Amino acid sequence: MPLITVNPTSNVTPDPGQGGLAVTGNINTGHSSTTASVVGAGGQTKTCKWTVFPSVGGQILSVTLKVDWTQNGVTTDGFALTANQFLIEYSLNNGSSWNTLRNAALISSSSSGTATQSLSNAQDLTQVQVRDKLSVTGDVGQSVSVTASTSQIRLEVTTVDAQVIVMM
Repeated sequence: MPLITVNPTSNVTPDPGQGGLAVTGNINTGHSSTTASVVGAGGQTKTCKWTVFPSVGGQILSVTLKVDWTQNGVTTDGFALTANQFLIEYSLNNGSSWNTLRNAALISSSSSGTATQSLSNAQDLTQVQVRDKLSVTGDVGQSVSVTASTSQIRLEVTTVDAQVIVMM
């Protein structure tokens, strides 16, 4: 049973649906280390969205969405009046609705991992999208930040006979 990996073929930052500012170093499989920060009262948001996964021909046995991530956060007040968040979401219907893949809030240390979600083997892969958001809110006299990256955004597809169908 062949395993084929497909990646999104398009990205946009900032994500028009979430707004905010652009992430750093966005490519079709993720973005490099990006920091959202604020000193004093206010907030900041940075977003990105990935789309256009190729179709896979043959009989699909399983589909798994995977996104590698890193994160780190700092605050001066122990999150009494400040907050930070790193959110990764996915859509199965071309962005009409979104599901949470990973939601980390009040981040105060470094960590990394892979967010994983099994999808239906009947899922239209061209309808899958992924987006992320880094956000912070601060208060007078305080500072807060979140730094995060995403990489290797992919669908791992197990098939009886694997074929990638590139739609142009």
